[in-house]
Amino acid sequence: MKRSFLSFFVVLLFASACTDSGIEVSSSIFHPEVDNLLTIHGEVCTQPPSDVEFPVKIMFIVDCSGSMQQTDEGDRRVEAVRQVVRRYANNPSVYFDVIKFNGVVSDLTGGFVHLQGDEANVFGSGGLLQADSMTDYQGALGRAYEALLNDMNKVNTSGGGLPELTRSKYVVIFFSDGTPDPVCFGCATDPASPRYTPECEEDYHVICQTMDATGAVVNLDMEAVFSQHAANGIFPELEEGADYNQNYQLFQLVDAMMDLKANFHVGDMRIHSAFLYCRDQFGNPTSPLCAAAEEAYHLDPDRGRALLREISRRGNGTFRDFTSGQDINFLQIDYTSIKRTYVSKSFLVDNRSARPVIDRFQPDSDGDGLNDEEEQRLGSDPLSPDSDGDYYGDFVEYRLRNAGFDPLDASRPDTPCQDTNDGDGDGMLACEEVLFFPSELRDRTDRMVDVDSDGVPDRIEILMGMDPVTNDLMQDLDSDGQRNLDEVMYHTDPARSDPSLWNTSRYWYELKEGRTNNRDQYCYSFDVRYLSLVTTLDRNRSGSRGFNDIMLWFNQSSSDNPLDVGDYRVACVRPQYIEPDYKVPFNGEITISDTDFKKPYLLDLSFGGDCVTDSRR
Repeated sequence: MKRSFLSFFVVLLFASACTDSGIEVSSSIFHPEVDNLLTIHGEVCTQPPSDVEFPVKIMFIVDCSGSMQQTDEGDRRVEAVRQVVRRYANNPSVYFDVIKFNGVVSDLTGGFVHLQGDEANVFGSGGLLQADSMTDYQGALGRAYEALLNDMNKVNTSGGGLPELTRSKYVVIFFSDGTPDPVCFGCATDPASPRYTPECEEDYHVICQTMDATGAVVNLDMEAVFSQHAANGIFPELEEGADYNQNYQLFQLVDAMMDLKANFHVGDMRIHSAFLYCRDQFGNPTSPLCAAAEEAYHLDPDRGRALLREISRRGNGTFRDFTSGQDINFLQIDYTSIKRTYVSKSFLVDNRSARPVIDRFQPDSDGDGLNDEEEQRLGSDPLSPDSDGDYYGDFVEYRLRNAGFDPLDASRPDTPCQDTNDGDGDGMLACEEVLFFPSELRDRTDRMVDVDSDGVPDRIEILMGMDPVTNDLMQDLDSDGQRNLDEVMYHTDPARSDPSLWNTSRYWYELKEGRTNNRDQYCYSFDVRYLSLVTTLDRNRSGSRGFNDIMLWFNQSSSDNPLDVGDYRVACVRPQYIEPDYKVPFNGEITISDTDFKKPYLLDLSFGGDCVTDSRR
C-alpha cells in the first residue's frame, strides 16, 4: 500500500487528493511559458531499526515453599536467577526485582535495582534459599503488581516520563512447583446470606483450606491465620469475607499487570511462567526427594501446569516445563532492548536562492535571506551573507536593525559574536540563533535544527517571519487565507500576502511510501515539481552564474515515541538557470538517492561538494 510519508504534514496539506499513486498535492496552477522550472525525483529512507539503551526491567517471582526444597535439589532455581543477573550485571540499562513467596511474600530488592549476583539478601539463606510452608500465588502476584505500578509511576513523574516508558521493556518470570495453598472462599455467619456456611468463624468471615499429612482437605484456624497476617505479613492480599488464591483472582491480577502496559504506554511487557517437576516423561520420579515431596505436599502437576500455562498466555509470554532433573535456565527468554523503528515526521523543499516576493521569485545569490534587490537598496554585498564581517549575517542584522544591529557596521552591535559555530548545521551560527530564543532555550538552539519540533527548521521559520519557539503552522500570519504551513511548503511568503504567486508558482509534491529494504528501513519515493529557478549572480567562480541551492529537509522520528523531536537529514541539489532559456540539466529533472541525504552539520555546500547538479550521480 502506498501512502504519504508526511506523517506530520500530510493531514494538513492544502487541496490534497488521494490517488493510487500516492498523495498528490496540486490544483489548477498556471505556469508561465518560461523554461525555468525544475522537478526533483528521489528516494529517502529512515535509518535502520536500532537497539536503544533504554531500561529493561526483569522481575523474578520465585516459589520458596517447603515442597520446593525437595523438588529443586541443589537450589537450581536460585542459580538460574543468578545466571541471568550476572549476564546483565554490567549493563546500566538492566534492572532487577526479585520477589520470593511461600506463606509470606517478600520483595527482596524493594523494587527494581542493579544487581551483581552475589547479594546475600537475595541469594543467601535469608533470601531465595529460605523456605517456608504454603504457596501464596495471590500474595506474590499482588506484590508484583504493586512493584510494577510503583516503578511506572516513578518513571512517569520523576524519571524519563513518557519517552522512557515507551521504550522500556518489562519481563516478568513466575516460577513454581505447585498450586496455590491455601485456597480460601468468603463465607457468612448469617443463615440468610447466600454465602452462609456453618463452619464460618464469627470474627473471620473466610474459610481457607489446605491438606493435612494424609491428603485430606482441612480448614485452617483463621483466627491464627489473621494473627500471623497482622504480625508477619502472611497472606498479604487476604481480606475478611473475600475469596483468596482462587484461579479467577490470579488471572485478574495477571490481567491487571498487563493493563499497566497500556495505561502507561510501556514499550513491551511479558509475563512468562515456568513449572518445575521431578518426574520424567514416563512418569518415573527422578529422585527419592521428589517422591517424598509428592507424598508430603500432595503435588498436582497437571493442575499446576494448566494454571501456569494460562498465566503465561494472559501475559503474552511463554511457558516452560522443567522436568526430569534438567537444568533450570531462564537465559532463553528474550531480554533484549526494544528495537526502535523510524518513520517520517516531515519533508520540506526550500530554494534558498529564490525568495518569494509578491508575484515572483527574486534571486538571493548568497542565500542569506535578503534578495539581491534588497541588498542593492541597503548597500550590502549580495555575494556575501555577512557584508561587514562581524559574523552576524546581513539578514539577522537587518531584521534586528532597531535593536542596535547594522549589516554595514562591524562595531554594531556592541556585543561581538561569541560563538561562530553552526553546531546543528542549519545555516545559522550559534551567536545568531540565541537572538531569537528566550534564555531558557538558548542552550539547545545550536544543537537542534527545529527547537519547537513543528517540522520546519528554525532558520526557515526565522527567514519567513514565523515563530521558531512555538508551533504556529496552523496560523495565517499574513491573513491571505493560506496557513503558514502551506506557504512554507509551497515556497510562498507566510508573512506577506501573495495570491498571484500562490496561484501560479507554488510547488507541487507527490509523496509515496514505497518499500521496506533488506535493512528494515522505511523508504519513501517523492516527486517535487514546479520549482522556479532564478538567475543568480556569479559567485566569484567562473561559470557559477545562475546556480540555485535547493535544500530537501527530511525529518524522521522514532515510531514508539510520540514526543520525539525528530532527527533531520538534508540533501542539496544545485541546478543552473540563466534567463531566458539556459538550464542545467536541460530537461529540468534531477534524481537523487538516499545516499545524498546527510546530517545537516556534515553536508558540504562548497563547489564540488555534496550538492547534486544533475542526474548522473
